[in-house]
Amino acid sequence: MSARSLGGVLALWGILNGSMPGRAVAETSLDAVATSREPWQQHKVKRGISVERRPVKGSSFFEYRASIGIPMAPALLIEDMWRTVTLKPGPLVKKRQILKQNDTEIVFYDQIQTPVVSDRDYTMRLRKVVLGNDRFQMVFETANELGPGPDPKHVRILAIHGAWSLEPDPSVAGGSLVTYQSYSEPGGSVPAFMIHGAQVDQTIKSVETLKARILAAQNPPSSSK
Repeated sequence: MSARSLGGVLALWGILNGSMPGRAVAETSLDAVATSREPWQQHKVKRGISVERRPVKGSSFFEYRASIGIPMAPALLIEDMWRTVTLKPGPLVKKRQILKQNDTEIVFYDQIQTPVVSDRDYTMRLRKVVLGNDRFQMVFETANELGPGPDPKHVRILAIHGAWSLEPDPSVAGGSLVTYQSYSEPGGSVPAFMIHGAQVDQTIKSVETLKARILAAQNPPSSSK
C-alpha cells in the first residue's frame, strides 16, 4: 500500500492559521485526549489551508491540526456530522459495527481496507460535547477494550486521538469555524517517515471533504426538465 493510502486510514477522523480564535477552545477542552503539550508549529500551507504540527513525546509521529470555514451554523453542523458517522462510513471502511449509540456517544468497530499491507481494525469511541456559546466538539479516541478482540486477518491500530471543534466564524454570519486535530499511529511495521507526508495531505483533505459535502448538500444540482 502507498503511504498516501495508509495516511488516509490514519486521518480518517479526519477532522491552522496561527492566531485563530478557536485555539483556546481546542486546547483546553481536549485535555482528556490531547497527545502532546508541545507548542504548535506552522508546518505547511496547501490550497490555502494551513497545517500545524507538534511532536509527541516517545513517538516518531506528529499531532496535526488544520481549520476551515464552513457556511453552516455550528449547532446544525455538529448534528449533520454526528448523523454521518453511522450513515456514511468512508470509502476505506469495509465493515462498521455500531456497538453503542446515544445522543452524546457512539462506540463502533471498524475494519479498514488497506491495499498491499495488512488491513487494519480498531474500536473507536466518539463523544459529542456541548461547550456553550454555540461551541461544540466531536471528540474521538481508540477504545479497543470496548470492542472485539484481535482479528488475525487485521493489524490492530492502537492509537488514534483527536477532535473536530466547531464555533461561530467571526468573519461569516451564520457560519462555523471548524478545527480538526488528530494524532494517529499505523500499527505494524510501517516506518514513520513514509507516513508523515500522507498524514499532512490527509489532514487537509479531511477539512476540505467536510466543506465540500456541506456545500454540495446546500447547492444540489438542478434537475433537467
